[in-house]
Amino acid sequence: MTAAHILGLLGLLLIIGFLADYLFRKTSIPDILILIAVGYLMGPVFYIVNPAQLAPASHLIAVLALVIILFDSGLNLHPGTILRTAHRALLLVFLSIGFSMAVTTAFAYYVLDWGLLNSLLLGAIISGTSPSIVMPLIRRVRAPSEVSSLLNLESALNGALVIVIAFVILEIMTAGTADNNAFTTAAKYIAIEFSLGAALGVVAGILWLWLLTRLKNETYDDILTLAVVFVLYFGVEYIGGSGVIFALTFGLVLGNGITIPKLFTIKRTIETTEIMKKFHSQASFFIKTFFFIYLGLIITFNQPVLIILSLILSFLLLFSRYFAVLLSCLGNKTLVANSGLLTTMLPRGLSAAVMAQIVFSSGIPDAWVYPDVIVAIILITVIISAIGIIILGRQAYVEVPQQPTQESGTATPGNNHSIDDQQ
Repeated sequence: MTAAHILGLLGLLLIIGFLADYLFRKTSIPDILILIAVGYLMGPVFYIVNPAQLAPASHLIAVLALVIILFDSGLNLHPGTILRTAHRALLLVFLSIGFSMAVTTAFAYYVLDWGLLNSLLLGAIISGTSPSIVMPLIRRVRAPSEVSSLLNLESALNGALVIVIAFVILEIMTAGTADNNAFTTAAKYIAIEFSLGAALGVVAGILWLWLLTRLKNETYDDILTLAVVFVLYFGVEYIGGSGVIFALTFGLVLGNGITIPKLFTIKRTIETTEIMKKFHSQASFFIKTFFFIYLGLIITFNQPVLIILSLILSFLLLFSRYFAVLLSCLGNKTLVANSGLLTTMLPRGLSAAVMAQIVFSSGIPDAWVYPDVIVAIILITVIISAIGIIILGRQAYVEVPQQPTQESGTATPGNNHSIDDQQ
């Protein structure tokens, strides 16, 4: 392909990405379904692009996509939201991941006849929901703030968590250290990587906020911030920390440039501008568009039995999430009433897709199976979530506060209504 052809193709793909996002906002049809379909048509169907030509850059594309998405997610999280829902979000994260890993591991081990570590690896990869899908989906409906906050925080946290767990399992598999102490070692790795990544994210975020006060009149401070994210991500990974947790925490601090520094009695700080947030949102859009199109390029779906098995596993994930949601919502009437909506918000997305590509290039036995199974599960769970938001989103339960009556001036008992009742 000539340079002109490549530029024309890039421009066309960006237009497709914009149209997919536009349809997502208007119809609640997730844009990644369209992007993966476009990639599938360009590669396996019409052979417009040869996936082998992109293979050398696949790992870089995957990591770049992960860092930008998590950093952008952190920029849009707020401490008030976290404090209100943190305990339930953390409970939902651990229960959802635990139940999903248990169901998937058992299914892969007994039904697919995989080895234990291979089964655990698949379980870890597909156990986290996708913030790049959950957050836009839940904004499409007038769900109670407790519901949207819980889902947003859960998706932001568990995506990073499953990446780290999957990385540790993959390291054990490639290093050949699957002994009795392997899982204890994995737990230590996870604790160290998370702690180091989070601590460095907070420290670096506060220091960078202070530096931004000196650069606030500079035109390209947003581009410089993204460059700093990449450099520090490399540094954190180099010393054994979790780069993904760092990216999320660093974005969280920058996104709350006034509130968080006050907790440390730091006076000289600055609030991240909407222009900076828009720039990083655009970078996220750019990377997401090309990554999911690339994902469509490399899938084959040559074995229909894998699609059927993926469909069964997707509904097992839905079933296990139902119990995780119920246990996490005990004692909260609003959350319990919206348990159906919370349950269907299980879309797998970027984290799973990135790990599918990393496993594919890892060299472990039968690595080629992972992308087909994982992509099928991504598609099915995204469709489930889209249907759930259409059917259950309009019936979201909200609690109407008590108001005095006109005749007596006394408060009448609060009534519970769905959103449809209020419209």
